[in-house]
Amino acid sequence: MSDNVNLDLFEPFDRLLEIRVCGKTRAVPENNTLLRGFHYIFGDSVVTGRFCWNNECGNCEVSCRLPGEEATRRIRGCQALVEEGMDVTEMSPDLALFVKD
Repeated sequence: MSDNVNLDLFEPFDRLLEIRVCGKTRAVPENNTLLRGFHYIFGDSVVTGRFCWNNECGNCEVSCRLPGEEATRRIRGCQALVEEGMDVTEMSPDLALFVKD
């Protein structure tokens, strides 16, 4: 978790789920959207990004493989709930700005 995250913005969670983001394993809170998971990983700067948070702009679109599926699909991070084992393979340019090693 980034040091500068306001946990009051998150849906309640009891545990962290492991997902892969561009080849790296990351932990994100259950019961939250993928975009909120990126907020948890990369910090409050994600909140200031060009994201509408309500499925209108498309700036949080990613390519990912969901658990149990072979095909990659495009989803919007503001709408999709995180799932254990989710594999994000490609991020929109707006999200890629926040990816840190």
